[in-house]
Order: sequence, then C-alpha cells, then structure tokens
Amino acid sequence: MPLKQTTQQQTDAMNFYADILNEISDRIEIVNRAINGGFGLPPPFIREISFLQLRMICELMAIGCLVAHGDIEGTKSRSLQTEYAADKIINRMQHLHSNFFPHPVSMKKDGNATHLDKIEAGYLTKPEMIRLYHKCGDKLHRGRLGSFLETSTEMKAADFSDILGWGRKIISLLESHLISSRDNLSHFICALKYADTNNRACVAIAQSPLPE
Repeated sequence: MPLKQTTQQQTDAMNFYADILNEISDRIEIVNRAINGGFGLPPPFIREISFLQLRMICELMAIGCLVAHGDIEGTKSRSLQTEYAADKIINRMQHLHSNFFPHPVSMKKDGNATHLDKIEAGYLTKPEMIRLYHKCGDKLHRGRLGSFLETSTEMKAADFSDILGWGRKIISLLESHLISSRDNLSHFICALKYADTNNRACVAIAQSPLPE
C-alpha cells in the first residue's frame, strides 16, 4: 500500500516547528533559572518574568499550530498570518481542523520500530492553554487601585508553586508529542529535547498509507 509523499512544504514546516520548540525550551529554562535564584531577583520580579515567559510560550504554541497545519488553506488567510493573540489563533484553528492541537505521547523503541502511545492525563490541554494565556495577561498588569494591596501581598510571597505547576503541564504536553494533519495521513512526531541533537528539538514526519 503506497504512503503519502512528504512535500517540501511539510519539510520546511517541520524545520520551522523545531525552531519554535527550541525557543519554548529556552523560555522554560529562563523560568527555571529565575525561580532557582539564577538572576538574583526578588519574588515580585521572578513572578513577572515567569508569567511573561509563560505568555510567550502560549503564543509560540499557537503559532506552532499554524506552522504545522500550513497545508490547510484557511491558515494562509491574512487575518491568521498577522494574528499574535494565542486565544484567537486557537479558536480559529478549531474551526479549520478539530484535531489540530498537539497530543503528548510516550515513545517506545522495539528494534527499528518506534511505538507511540497517547498520554491521556497530566498535560496542558487546549482549554487550559487559553486559560493560562488569559491569566498571564492579568498577571502582567499591576492592577487597579482597589486591588493593589492584595496583589502586592501576593507578589511578595516567595511561592512559585502555581508557575511550576503550569511549567510541568507544558513539559508534559510537549516533551514528546504528535500533531496529525487534517486528513490524518501525515504526522509530526516531536521531541522537545533529543539526545542525538544535543538536547535540542527534533521533529520527524511519519506518513500513513493512502486509502485504496
């Protein structure tokens, strides 16, 4: 049974998507370094820099979905190509391809074959990503006068459990994940860090047999 052939557009998208994953990985490292005292910042600024990185990661994930599904004609519209708001991109993509979002997988090697098993819990879901994006937007404002004292108290606390929780969910989603095309014949198999590429991102394309 013949396989669907990989196009140059898919190869270019694969490389572009790997670049996006590398930037996400670098931003996760910034959050880890900030929380572990690597920048010598007081708690309010650690929270601020961390939520800024989380917001950027949400935007990168949304752009990554556009890149991975660049073969869908609707993704080429000017409105999507110029959009930066992660929630708007995600909502638009939902109408173009219901299964567009990355799905985490575990990879198991068996000789020359690699088996993928979908992970069903513990990762950042699509609704959670939109909620995180909105939360980051709220956290990156000093707030109104009426809530200033409350937010000031929160910011001074050296408790970063919420940030670490979001980070774990993002890593659980992206560490090893699958993105399938709308026709379910092409699949990006992605690793956020891969030993053979010096712990940088690795993206491969798998093709399914064409229907007879």
